[in-house]
Amino acid sequence: MTIYDEQSKQPVEAPDLSAGYVYEGVIVTGRTEESVEVMAGTVTPERPEGLRRRVPARDITEPCLWYHRYTQEELAAMQPAGGDEDAVWDELAAAYNEGVMQA
Repeated sequence: MTIYDEQSKQPVEAPDLSAGYVYEGVIVTGRTEESVEVMAGTVTPERPEGLRRRVPARDITEPCLWYHRYTQEELAAMQPAGGDEDAVWDELAAAYNEGVMQA
C-alpha cells in the first residue's frame, strides 16, 4: 500500500515515525464521466429503446496510508507539563530529606 504525505499528497518512501504517524485512508485517483445507460430488462417490442437512467460521475479511489508530520503544537503537547522530570524528583527528594532531618 502506498504512503502519501498528508500536506503535499506526494508518495513517501520511508516516513520518519519519530516525527509523525501513519493512518489509513483513501486517495482519489480519477473520476468517471457522467453517462446514460439502458436499464436491464426494459427493452420490449413496445419500447425497443428501453428505459434509460442517468449514471452520475463519481470519484475513483484506492486505499492508501497517509503520513501526518507532527506540528510544533503537537510536539509541545506531548512533552511533560513540568519540563525536566529529573529536576522535579530532585526537588521532591530534597524537600523530603529536609523534613526528615528536622523531625
